[in-house]
Amino acid sequence: MTPRLLPVDSVVPDALHRALLRAHTHSGNVDRSFTAQRIADRVRVSAVTMGIALDALAADGLLRSRRTGDGLTIYYRGDLPDRAGVDQRRPTLAPISRRELWSAISSAWLGCEEAATEDIAARLDAPVGPADRAWLRLRLATWTAAELLVLSSTRRWALTTRGLDQYERLRRVPPSDPQVWAAIAAEQPRRRRRGGLDWDAVGRRLGLPLSRLTAWADQAADDGLIVRTDGGFLLSAGGWQRVDDVVKVG
Repeated sequence: MTPRLLPVDSVVPDALHRALLRAHTHSGNVDRSFTAQRIADRVRVSAVTMGIALDALAADGLLRSRRTGDGLTIYYRGDLPDRAGVDQRRPTLAPISRRELWSAISSAWLGCEEAATEDIAARLDAPVGPADRAWLRLRLATWTAAELLVLSSTRRWALTTRGLDQYERLRRVPPSDPQVWAAIAAEQPRRRRRGGLDWDAVGRRLGLPLSRLTAWADQAADDGLIVRTDGGFLLSAGGWQRVDDVVKVG
């Protein structure tokens, strides 16, 4: 049975990163070139949509490309880095939820209607550690292939109508437990942090006002996962376990 193809925007950036490095290293060509089909087979997506993602990566500089005489696009490794040090960056240190990423993109995009990768990354950087720039660029490229974003000639990202619709739908629904715990993990790099949980920062990561987090906090307090103090909230032992769990799942 032919494996079911996955939506391109669901491709895990780490898996795509590994596939690209493998295609470069194990290319049977002297110039170490590879095709979109080879990458698509590895991550189980359509070769057509993967080609769009790789074109975005070539425009962004992580790859290089050329078209052959018969119209086939061939790709080469560009500025794509090795994976050394990824364990010292997000999302390995603390997951980046879809909600947080959309919040970072939209806040960088508002006003100028285009966002540089570094502007988005700066909003994902956290006390626990910086965001992996390669991970982010790979994610943005797959979202471009899914027609959620477009990349301009100046290497800046803009939301499409489909992307804006998805972001607005996401904003209207309450945050999920994994989304909130991932944001808490990003803001709480140490077990004993003075001043407790920075609830304002958690809200900003999720693109939510504090009023939208009240119901979640009330339930977490009732469940014994966070403790109310005069200054706000502290994580209990059970809360720290939730943080550890969400980091392990990634």
